Formats: sequence, C-alpha cells, structure tokens
Amino acid sequence: MNSFIVDLSVLFLVVLVISFVIKLLRQPIILGYIVSGLIFSLLFVQNNQIESYILVFSELGITFLLFLIGLEFNFKSFKDIGKDIVIVTTIQSLIFFITAFLFSRFFALQIQEAAYISVLFMFSSTLLVAKWIEDKKDTHALYGRIVLGILVVQDILAIASFVILNMSGPAEANKMVFLPLGGLALFLVSYISSKYILNPIIKFTLKYPELMFVFSIGVCFFFVKIASLLGYTSTMGAFIGGLVLANTIYKNDIYARLKPLILFFSMLFFVGLGFQLDLSTYFEFIVLAIGLSVLGLLSKPLVIYVTLRIRGYDLKTSLRSGLNLAQFSEFGIIIVLTGISGGFISSQIGTVAILAVAITMIISSYLIKYDDKITNVLTRYFNWFDILFPETKKSYEKVDFDKYHFVFIGYDTLSKDIFSRFHNLKEVLVIENDPANLAILKKEGIPHIYNSLTNHYFFDSLKLGSVNLLVSNLTEVEDNLMVLKKLKGDNPKSHMIVTAKSLKDSLTLYEAGADYVLYSKDINETHLSVLIEDYSKDINKLLEKKIKDVERLMKKQEIKKESDKIHFYNWNTYLKILSGKKLEDTKDSKSQP
Repeated sequence: MNSFIVDLSVLFLVVLVISFVIKLLRQPIILGYIVSGLIFSLLFVQNNQIESYILVFSELGITFLLFLIGLEFNFKSFKDIGKDIVIVTTIQSLIFFITAFLFSRFFALQIQEAAYISVLFMFSSTLLVAKWIEDKKDTHALYGRIVLGILVVQDILAIASFVILNMSGPAEANKMVFLPLGGLALFLVSYISSKYILNPIIKFTLKYPELMFVFSIGVCFFFVKIASLLGYTSTMGAFIGGLVLANTIYKNDIYARLKPLILFFSMLFFVGLGFQLDLSTYFEFIVLAIGLSVLGLLSKPLVIYVTLRIRGYDLKTSLRSGLNLAQFSEFGIIIVLTGISGGFISSQIGTVAILAVAITMIISSYLIKYDDKITNVLTRYFNWFDILFPETKKSYEKVDFDKYHFVFIGYDTLSKDIFSRFHNLKEVLVIENDPANLAILKKEGIPHIYNSLTNHYFFDSLKLGSVNLLVSNLTEVEDNLMVLKKLKGDNPKSHMIVTAKSLKDSLTLYEAGADYVLYSKDINETHLSVLIEDYSKDINKLLEKKIKDVERLMKKQEIKKESDKIHFYNWNTYLKILSGKKLEDTKDSKSQP
C-alpha cells in the first residue's frame, strides 16, 4: 500500500505539471490529463499494481462523469430549442454517421466497429465548446445560442446511441425481449423516485450536509445496481441517477456538494485514458485516427454551414457555428470504451477514439478562439455561393427605406415594452437574421426584413438617410463599426445605440461616434427602454447619459490598468488607486508586505 501511495503522489505531480503547461498553451485541461496518464505509464510505472488501481479509479471516473452529465442535463433548455435546430442537428448527425461509416469501412473495419467510430464522429464536445462560448461572452449571440442548442440535441442523440449500441451484440431472444422491459422498469423507478420519494428525503438531509453528500452518492450507485440487474451498463445507471436528482427541486444544492468529488474522479478517468493508449497499435489504426480527425475538421464545419444556410440562417452565423463544432466529443470516448468493455469491439478502436478526440480538440481550440477572424476571411469566398440560399433573395429591393425613421438590428432581446414607446409603429423597421423570431414579429405587427448585414448585397442596398435612431443588438464590434460608419455617412445627424461585450469594445465604439453603448446584456432590455423614452422626449438627455457613461468607463479602464500592477504595492496603495488617486502620489508607500 505504501508503494501505491508513493506512485499515486508521483502521478499527481505529473498531472499538476502537465496541466499547467497545457493551460499555458491554452489547450483544454482534458488533454493535460490524457497526456499525464500516457507519460506516467511510459516513464514511472515500475509494476502493474499502480496501473490496475488507476484503471479501477478510471472506471469510477467514467461512472461519476456520466452521473455529472445526468445531473447537468436540463430538459427545460430542450423545450426552448426551436424546431429548426432539432431538424438541422438530426440531419447533420445522419450525414456525419454515414460519412464516418463509409470512411471506416474503407479501412476494412467490421460493421460494428465502424458503427462505434461513426457515433464518435457524430457528436461535438459540450465541455469544450460551452466553456469557450461562456468565456467569450457569446451565450446571447445568435451563433452561441445555435451552437448550445445543437449540443443539447446532440446530448439527447448521444444517450439514445449509447442505449442502442449497448443493446447490440449477440441476438439472444431473451435479451431482445427483456432489455426493453428492463428499460421500461428503469424509467418507472426513476420517475417515481424523482416525483414522489426523493424530495422530502433530500429536504431532511439538507440539515446535515454530510448526510446529503452520502445520500446523493447512494442514489447514483442505487441506479448503477438497478441498471446492471436489468441488463444495462453501470454507466447508464449512473447517468439515470444523475438525471433523477436533476429533476428534484434541490438539484443546485446537490450539484454544489458533489461537483468537486465528481471532477476529481473524472480527472482520473481521463488519466486512465492515457494509460490505455497503446503506442504499439498497428500503423493503419494511427492513420485511421489521423484521417478521421482531418475528415472531421473539414467536413463537420461544412455540413453544419450548409444545413444552417438551408434553414435560413445567415452566412456569418452558419460559418461560426460550424467552426465551433468541428471537434469530436469526450462522450464518444465513453461510448467506445463501453463497447470495448462489453466485448463488442477491439481495444485498438479505443486508441483510435482517444487520438482522434485529442487531435480535434487541440486544433478546434484555435478554430474557436479565432472564429471571428477566420469567419471574416472565409466570408469573402463563401459570398460567391451565397446567392444559392433562400436568405439572400432580393425581396428587400422592394422596401422603401425612406419611410422608416427608427431601425432595430436584431429582435432577440427586445419586447413589447420597447416598441410601446413609439407612437407610430409604421416608422419602425426591424432587421432580423434569426428565423425563429419571424413569427413573433409578424404576430406583433412590427415591420421587419428577414436578412443579415453579413449579406453584402443587402448591406449595400440599405438606405439610412431618413433614419433618426438606429439600435443595434449585434455584439461584434466590427459589425457595429461597419453599421455606424454607414449610418453616419448616410445621415450625419442620426443617432445610434449599440451593444458591446467588453469595456474595450465600449470605448472603441464611443471613439468611433456611437451615441450610446449598452455594456451589460443582462440589463439591456430595461436600459434600452428608458433610453428610447429619453430620446423621444429630449435628445440632450441621451447625450448627458453618454458623457457620464464615457467618464465612468474611462475611469473603470484606468483602475483596471493600475490594478494590473497592484502586486508591486501594499494595501494602502491599492485602496488609493481604487479611490481614484494618481499613481504618482503613492510612490512613497511602496512595498512593505
């Protein structure tokens, strides 16, 4: 046991060092865990004891990871997804499956192995993409909502694939009969537990945090045992356990208590993947992993782009969505490893899956990080084919722009309250690029055009000479600068209210001549309603707000710059900086700890 503890301490030191390096390189932390496992297995494993322990921990990790996925799953978010996203995701998944299946058969894989590889190919990484979109503050942007919606639908399809593949194998008559019956029994137990049993018990355990912790873990393993008795895998039982707790009213309390433990074992799962990487795998399997990665990075963005364009989404949104979803999913690895443990496929397929996920995650991280710049370059070339899609039809040529004095770009965050500020809605025009909002605009009787400013045909046709006020819900600073330049060029006396994602973008837009910048997506709707009311009564009120806001943002930026240097000063200096005093006045108080 002493030897095991020492080996485990070395493993964690390796994980620590590699994870630091991976994050400095701005790569997903999951890759750090996999590389750590591989390096440790090659350089530090002296006997099989530590390896067997790590593989046991890895099995616990996969169980807890599925439990966490179930706990985070939100049926309410699925209800909010429009039918367009469900349709395009289903079509995309079917195309991905067929593409990967044919590619795998070309490498002479068996049908069942090709099926597992195809499932791996179908899905994108929720952990990676959701974190990037949140970090970039794009959860409210149209492309961000589309990407997150696609990921939710993919999660549903992944669970369905997980069940179907684990029902495959030898076609025993009793298995074909009892598995569906077992699934029904599992569903009934889950429903009754979440609806009638768990809530009062969890309410009692809240008084004793340790008891709630133990009880929640107990629910997970209860469903692990029930699932195994009914013929399903333990990982499926863990997912159901998480799903059951997610549908109780105490989900957030449970999640906060359990997440550190689950993340710990999830780390061990990915470390275990590094242990299981077989570098002696035949050369053709390495080629398969690389070929699969290249095929995914090229075909997935293209398929997503085409399917979204066919459903009416604009060029830029479709391209960015595709770039964000180019990688393979960690859930695919779980499905493949379950197939290996069930004896359905060979262990070499596991190595292919791990390598393909690692390669696509690394490259995809850069595609996501620079997606706006890549999109701007690609747009120049894809514009040539843009006329093939319905959104670019020139119905806007018949629009008389001269009769509109108030223009809104994007309806996403707006409501009736804002439009009630206008006495004559006939003077208001909404330019909308989200097909889901068209029915709402039509129902409310608000004049609108369905198109996108990234469509250069449409943008060139815009005539803004009669516009007194333009409100932009776009969040990309380049798009807002483009609109601002055109508006001020057509009508120098007009006014523009824009939206920004950051302090830097806010000041850039003010410097470019924006009349007011909304810098908090959470308060935009109420804030915008008040601004429009002020504008309709007295433009000077809007200008006064602008002056105060610029001063506030400049001061905030100055404090931010100074606080970046704060490690050179003591607390007194820090407080003086926050209070607005000049840095020069604080030199005498430098550094005494």
